[in-house]
Amino acid sequence: MWVAGAAAAVLVALSAMSPTAAAQDDALFFAETGFGVWNPKLRTYFESRGGAETFGFPISNVFTLYGFEVQLFQRQGVQIGPGGSPRGLDILKSPYLDYRRFGGHTIPQVDDDLIAAAPTVRSPGYAEAARAFIRAHVPDSWQGRDVGFLRQFLAAAPPEIPSHLRELAALEIWGFPLSRPTPDPANANFTYQRFQRGVMQHTATPSATDSLPLGDYLKSLITGERLSANLATAAAANPLLRQYAPQLPLGTRRPSELPETDLTDAFLPATNVALRSPAGDSRYGVIALRTHDSGSVRNVLDRTGARSYLDYTSSLEDTPPGTEKMAVVRPSNEPSAADLRAQAARHPGAAWAIGNEPNTGLQDNLTPKAYAAFFDRVVTAIRAGDRSARIVAPNTLNFDFRCRGCAGDDLTGREWIDGFRAAYRDLRGTEPPIDIWGIHAYEIDWIDPPMTDASVMEAQLEGLRAYLDAIQAHRNRPIWLTEFAIIWGFDDWRVNETEDGEILVAPAGRFRADLVEQFLAHALDWLETRGQQLGVERWFVFADHGIPDPIFTTFAGISLLESPDARSDLTRLGRIFRRRAMT
Repeated sequence: MWVAGAAAAVLVALSAMSPTAAAQDDALFFAETGFGVWNPKLRTYFESRGGAETFGFPISNVFTLYGFEVQLFQRQGVQIGPGGSPRGLDILKSPYLDYRRFGGHTIPQVDDDLIAAAPTVRSPGYAEAARAFIRAHVPDSWQGRDVGFLRQFLAAAPPEIPSHLRELAALEIWGFPLSRPTPDPANANFTYQRFQRGVMQHTATPSATDSLPLGDYLKSLITGERLSANLATAAAANPLLRQYAPQLPLGTRRPSELPETDLTDAFLPATNVALRSPAGDSRYGVIALRTHDSGSVRNVLDRTGARSYLDYTSSLEDTPPGTEKMAVVRPSNEPSAADLRAQAARHPGAAWAIGNEPNTGLQDNLTPKAYAAFFDRVVTAIRAGDRSARIVAPNTLNFDFRCRGCAGDDLTGREWIDGFRAAYRDLRGTEPPIDIWGIHAYEIDWIDPPMTDASVMEAQLEGLRAYLDAIQAHRNRPIWLTEFAIIWGFDDWRVNETEDGEILVAPAGRFRADLVEQFLAHALDWLETRGQQLGVERWFVFADHGIPDPIFTTFAGISLLESPDARSDLTRLGRIFRRRAMT
């Protein structure tokens, strides 16, 4: 409570002064520990407050602990609060490390008199009083020793912060002091000072100032690895003790003791991820856009547990072991008949998506008659190589939902499918030989954003199911949702014109991460229940790490990875997807 008001004031200053420190695709990875700081806001927070000098190296991925997203560093813990803003974890309080002995270190007791003397946020002149309190009680020199505690405290303030705000900015990391400098009762060579979120340590011989690795201690408590006897004894009743079990659901041994907690992959280094084969629900698929980086495909599959993916290419030769790739053949990437036949023969039983939104001008843009000829040509070649190949078509954009506020006059999925079936009957005299009906489902509503209404997706699948069941040749055929996600997650939009006269859609208002998260959770719930009843066998979420549409200035939908880097951790949405895919 002491720090909250100060932190808010300083973060406002930071938001006005500090640009993002690193590009989205320039994530920080630390080979020393095998973990990275992938979350963009957390990365800026980390870099601007001293980086590894303040926090130590990252020692976990981001994971969910008691309802909050948390990442541990050697010396600190960071919690990602509402709206995605990072803040220091009160790591020395219950339910974390409310103890005094850590291995060979005994930290000072909380000094109640010091706490009582600290200024309160709402008191008059709080900022100047807080600054004076820090200067008075956090020394650089103590009993003839150059302990350097104030220097270490101020090093956690972003360098661009004005001098009169440095103490307030550093409060966000350390909090107020909870003790005065105190020697270790068993080793006078050590002097400690306890803060709300950390413990500084000075070693007299040789003279050095550091901080205790509280993040390491909390990780040891949770995993049981390198756990000191005195901490294990003190924490015997702590529900976190030895909870980590990566082979179990939610990564916990006793999940009933840890509400709103998911430790899955919390402590799995990026260097070890590829050692594990995806083992999740086969209905869950992902769309991989980073085909230039082969490692990123493997990474998103391993981290989410998904077994199925597509990347809009027609080659099956690069499919990672233990996974299933759906080849996508489009007019723009159509291989020769000989190549299709040979590849199909090498990959019997593979799934082949024929076309990508042929009913829209922004994608394949084929008339029903043109698609019928394309479909016939491709399917004939594939089936010549493999009679067991599964044909997934036609992958229209929606079924009977028509975009609101769009230019142009594309056919609805129903209108276009009617035309395709008629054209194919004219060509071959039969219904098209589709094994699995593929469809993309999106709310597209530029009049009333954000586009987070999952009922649009539901209605498209309900409509397609009823349509197919009214046709004898297609009754009970399975459906694959070959794309679903969010087109635009911002409250509003505006038009930007570039120097070259290009018109682009740009964000206005907030990105509604709350509504996007609700959409994903609701959509997955529905697909596993009602979708299953409708014969929806598989669904592919767009995307691993989103790329802006050519007409947008930014990506405004769902990304499962924080970064396109092949070692990147999952986003919060990615962790939601993984929990469902793995359970």
